[in-house]
Amino acid sequence: MKKNADTNYNTNLASEYLMMSLLCRAGKDAYLSLGNKKGVDIIVKTEKGAICIVEVKGVNKRNDWLIGNSGKLPIELNLFYALVCFHGKIDELTATADFWVIPSTKLAEHSEHKISKNEKTVYISNKYVREHYEAYKNTFEWLDNFLKSN
Repeated sequence: MKKNADTNYNTNLASEYLMMSLLCRAGKDAYLSLGNKKGVDIIVKTEKGAICIVEVKGVNKRNDWLIGNSGKLPIELNLFYALVCFHGKIDELTATADFWVIPSTKLAEHSEHKISKNEKTVYISNKYVREHYEAYKNTFEWLDNFLKSN
């Protein structure tokens, strides 16, 4: 029996490893945090030795990205969100995923994030990101700028 890759856990895990692979291929000094209840997905060292945190959020289809259950969108100067979307093709190994690497401070300024009825679960709108963050799609430009200046 074939297992389906389209589960939240597998999608997030595939997204983290995808981003880690891309960061390594781009020559970044990146470290993957392992564990089921970790607080940080990927740590990237800046050129001056400081750290940058990359929180990876993945979806298979065009669902909104689940950010967390704190009731607020976490924002830090050194925090970036890597939002990965497989466009419903996570089980097609030759298909490519799109990603957006966006500084958390930018998402705080211009984002369509929402908090669920329980006032704890925070989501970022996939549609809004696709329509308003084209410059952040499939590039490390803003991460590179941060890594050079910190």
